[in-house]
Amino acid sequence: MKLNVSVLFMGLFLLAALIGCEQSEATGSSEQEQFTFKLAHTSAPNHHYQTISEEFAELVHERTDGNVTIDIFPSDQLGDQNIAVEGALIGTQDIVLTSGTLLSNWIPEVGVLNLPFLFEDSNHVRHVLDGEIGDELSAKVEEQGALVLAWWENGFRSITNSRQEINEPEDLAGLKIRTPDGEVFLDTFTTLGTLPTPISFGELYSALQLGTVDAQENPPAHIITQRYYEVQDYVSRTNHIHIATPVLMNKELFESMPIEYQDIVKDTAVELAQVHTDMVNDLEEEQWEEIEANGMQITDVDPEPFREATESVYEKYEDIFGADIIERIQDAQNEL
Repeated sequence: MKLNVSVLFMGLFLLAALIGCEQSEATGSSEQEQFTFKLAHTSAPNHHYQTISEEFAELVHERTDGNVTIDIFPSDQLGDQNIAVEGALIGTQDIVLTSGTLLSNWIPEVGVLNLPFLFEDSNHVRHVLDGEIGDELSAKVEEQGALVLAWWENGFRSITNSRQEINEPEDLAGLKIRTPDGEVFLDTFTTLGTLPTPISFGELYSALQLGTVDAQENPPAHIITQRYYEVQDYVSRTNHIHIATPVLMNKELFESMPIEYQDIVKDTAVELAQVHTDMVNDLEEEQWEEIEANGMQITDVDPEPFREATESVYEKYEDIFGADIIERIQDAQNEL
């Protein structure tokens, strides 16, 4: 009987493949799947958002043996913050370093963190966001399709303007001020007698330059990196609001990685939260010196009159967020 050469060749090929597969399983030499994600943020390349994002990407790449790569896109390169946040929730963007204010437009409960004079200092912030309250708010975000990998830092906000020195709440009357697009911000600055105007961060410099608004409020890092000192003369260190800075990642993309990589990405983000807070605190002293050197008049205000002037904001939002969570956040300061 003649041997069918084709059949013999195919049989030998299958046998070799089977042996090779068994050897691969025995030695664990199969190639690891690789992942590449994009991380977007709104700030300039010389802002601390870029610094901490690069450190995050480097550590994740190293700890996953090069199998998870995170590319950084500053300055709203992938779309403004509204587009970015929604993208992280629905899956059109991977990772977004954003503000709790914008996130509150989709998850209203996060807006509680924007209440004026809610936090005493950065230790108070870290204690709240790294604890049960931070976990509870993160769970609300997860229900909408994204994970909060960690809560990072941006510092407390101060008011700049081109009209006059601001020492007390009455000095704010009639001031056209840019605010983020968040209900708590709008109510806070309406209560203070200003005319709050939401304008996207990327358009803010032009709005100040053209006189569309007279004022804005941000931490000192933004005053420096966005060069607001070129179009603003006065800054009052009010520390009126702290904005939480969640690192959002689309949940489906996160879960597409092996558990080992999920743990590395999450744990690294959490590890860098305190690192970022320390970085911001260390930078601010020299940033304020640079702001003064660039010609801005700095005023340190007594925060108590401003705190009293915004008490009615709490009365409204106790009914929305619940008095309990507000009280828990305030009482957390006593646990330090």
